[in-house]
Amino acid sequence: MAGLAANVFKYMTSHESRILFKESRTTEAELANKLIEILKKHRSPSTEVPGIRRFTVELAIWMMKDKGENIYTFKDLGMEELLKGVLETTSELENFNVFSGAVGLNRHKLTAQSLFETALE
Repeated sequence: MAGLAANVFKYMTSHESRILFKESRTTEAELANKLIEILKKHRSPSTEVPGIRRFTVELAIWMMKDKGENIYTFKDLGMEELLKGVLETTSELENFNVFSGAVGLNRHKLTAQSLFETALE
């Protein structure tokens, strides 16, 4: 679901996302907390869910760009330290978006390393 959400939110306006949060009775802080939980659970890359950290960070970046207050929410939740850990454990596997088993077939345009560094900024 993180991958789908990361891709859907990219094409939404701020107004549309506010409506979505309101209708789902979910706050941005609750979603931020869930994203933090995902990164804590997946401190290192996994062949079972190779894109989970990438999608999580993509969604976090979108949230921070969409609403400046989210930057402080993520900071308060410890995102900076988690991202430093993610950067230290980045795997080549996280650079692919299409797989055959555990073998990556098609690369993302942006490397995982660059994406995670962007989130730290």
